[in-house]
Amino acid sequence: MQSSELFGIRKYVIYFLFLFLSGLLTVVDYFSDKSLSNYIPNQINFISSIELSDRFQQYELIDLYSNKADIVAENIRLKEELVDLRLLYIENQDLRDDIQSYEVLIKNISNFELTYYQTSLILKNLTDEYLISGGRDNNFEPGDIVINEKGYIVGYLGEVFNDYSILESLDSTNFNFRALDENNNSYETYSNGRELIVSSLGLSNNTKVGIIYSDIIFGHIGKFPFLDLNIYEQKVSNNKLTVSVEIKDTLSFQTKLFIPKEK
Repeated sequence: MQSSELFGIRKYVIYFLFLFLSGLLTVVDYFSDKSLSNYIPNQINFISSIELSDRFQQYELIDLYSNKADIVAENIRLKEELVDLRLLYIENQDLRDDIQSYEVLIKNISNFELTYYQTSLILKNLTDEYLISGGRDNNFEPGDIVINEKGYIVGYLGEVFNDYSILESLDSTNFNFRALDENNNSYETYSNGRELIVSSLGLSNNTKVGIIYSDIIFGHIGKFPFLDLNIYEQKVSNNKLTVSVEIKDTLSFQTKLFIPKEK
């Protein structure tokens, strides 16, 4: 009982001593112009033991951004090179296709005294006429025949402009063409858009007609195959042959076309 009373007394004594010392320090600080308060810092800074070099402080951050810019520039350069390589690949494929087309054409033609200008379809206009590349810039003229890589005639030039021409193809209702067979019989051919109507201007004999060709007597540049009539039904009446040829093979934008011209 006495020990607990002593503990309580000591607790109050310590408490009063704390208050007394706090008041004493406050009075001393007040009369000493707050020398104690000024001694105690308001902010504590932690100083690292690692010292950074002046070189790092001045250049490392700049180098970091410079390296990032170099990486971005390198990525852009690589992308541009990739695009260039793809374009070269496409051009290379186009050149291979052109060479292959010329090789096929050479196998199917016999007249090597002419220059063969390669052309292709550009578009089909509102009147269903094909526009092909090349015109007066290649000395093309109306009436120039147009052949495929097999050497067969697929039409002729109707109108010629500066850098493009209008192709009168087999399925054009304006198509009208004259040809000869091996026996020098003349044929007139016109199109209704769905089929070709071939009519002879007379027959020297009644043998079945095979391939009919272009010829210089009709103003053509030379002899090129036009149609093989041997595979169609041939009707002869009054010494005149008539053949109807259904138009099945139409031109596409992948069709390789050539225009023969004099050198």
